[in-house]
Amino acid sequence: MYGFYILVAWLDRIGENGALERYFRLKGKYGDGVGVIPIDIGNKLRLYYLRISDKILIFSSGGIKDASSWQNSETLAPYMEMLIGTSRFVASRIKNGKIILEDKELIGNLNFTRYENE
Repeated sequence: MYGFYILVAWLDRIGENGALERYFRLKGKYGDGVGVIPIDIGNKLRLYYLRISDKILIFSSGGIKDASSWQNSETLAPYMEMLIGTSRFVASRIKNGKIILEDKELIGNLNFTRYENE
C-alpha cells in the first residue's frame, strides 16, 4: 500500500508542475519518451508512461517489479512493448502531420491497432 501513496504523490506533483522531463526515468530507447515513474525507496510498484511533451503524458499499465528488468518480466514486458509501439505510432503520425500537438492536446487520428502499419 505504501507504493500506492508514493505514486499518488508523484501524480499530484505532475498535476501541479507539468510532465517535466526531470521527474521521470527513461526505460525505452533514447528519444521514444517511454519510462517509469521513479519510485526506488523500498518499492517494487511500477507505473509506465509515454511522455509526449511537458503537458502531455500517457500512462500505461504497470505492476509489481518481479524481475531484474522489464524485459525479463512476464508481467511487465507486454505493457512496455505496447507502450513502445504506441510511442512509435504517435511519433510517426506527428511527423507526417496526421497528429498535431496543440498545448495539452493531441489532435488528429489517434485510432490505431497494435499490428497496424505505420
